[in-house]
Amino acid sequence: TYHMFASRWPAQYGLGGWTKYSECVRATSTNLLGPYAFQEVVLQKRANNWDNTRIHNVKIVKAGDKFVLYYIDSANETGFAVADSITGPWTRRDQIAMKVSNPAILVKPDLSIYVFGRLRDSAGVNRGIAFTAPAYDGLYSALANGDNLLPNDAELEDPTLWWANGQYNVLLNDWKGKATGIGKAGAQYFSKDGIHYTLMSREPVFTKTVAYDDGTSETFSRRERPFVFTNEKDEVIALFT
Repeated sequence: TYHMFASRWPAQYGLGGWTKYSECVRATSTNLLGPYAFQEVVLQKRANNWDNTRIHNVKIVKAGDKFVLYYIDSANETGFAVADSITGPWTRRDQIAMKVSNPAILVKPDLSIYVFGRLRDSAGVNRGIAFTAPAYDGLYSALANGDNLLPNDAELEDPTLWWANGQYNVLLNDWKGKATGIGKAGAQYFSKDGIHYTLMSREPVFTKTVAYDDGTSETFSRRERPFVFTNEKDEVIALFT
């Protein structure tokens, strides 16, 4: 069974409804490519706590025998909840873990954590930054003083992260088209040390146009939140957007 964790909010509030009404839900399917069936609401915002406006940009990982669900509240606020089972119950940390948005998380064999995410700074630049922690519940420390790790001052949104070929691999939305020449197209980077990143190719991994297997295609106004699914050999076998 495949478990999909995602953010949702009532359609009546429109696209901007995520800022106040987003919640985390879980859906399941016996086929990786779906269709997925709703199972439960996992997390909702809490009054009088750091996550009091929304539960958004959820990413789940397995760290040892624990399931760790990372999520954001407002900009540059990431925290997490922990459970012994994929179905919960979930225990939340009552403080933020990192000052970052859209976190992509990698659990290493020694159970230390590497995170690649977005930080929108005071100049309005969406920097690609990274954090490490000795364990999911340890202290998260920014690498390279929180500098932008993307070459040529590129900007990003919504990274996804996986380990393969002895390197960190990141796929993200090319925020202003500085990498591919196409705003918010898919750009792929790699790094041996998690600090120095190289652009794989200026050719976009994906654009807003989706080609279907019946030969037709459709161009959307938005195509965001790329997520790669890898098999036991760290090979990418599916891309969700």
